[in-house]
Amino acid sequence: MSKEQSEPSAGGQAGMMMVDVLALPDELRTIVTWLMRQGEAGLPELAAHVEQDEATAGTLVADLVAQGFVQEVLDEGKGQPRYRVRLAVKRGRQMPLDL
Repeated sequence: MSKEQSEPSAGGQAGMMMVDVLALPDELRTIVTWLMRQGEAGLPELAAHVEQDEATAGTLVADLVAQGFVQEVLDEGKGQPRYRVRLAVKRGRQMPLDL
């Protein structure tokens, strides 16, 4: 497997791939898979899901944001950020011209 396929992209610009999620520690992988099902969630919901206080959950999600797995979305008017998973665009395969 090439370096491009096994690591999140530099700066997280393209988002993450499922193979990257599988390499995460259990606690972080749990957050990412839950957010994938939820679509988007705030810190209180995330903390309740992982059964941690908001400070601990905030540290975990900040780590995921720094690695490019999760994106912080500012909720206009509420002041509380929400989080969603950053998925990479699936690239199509190139067919050889000499088939």
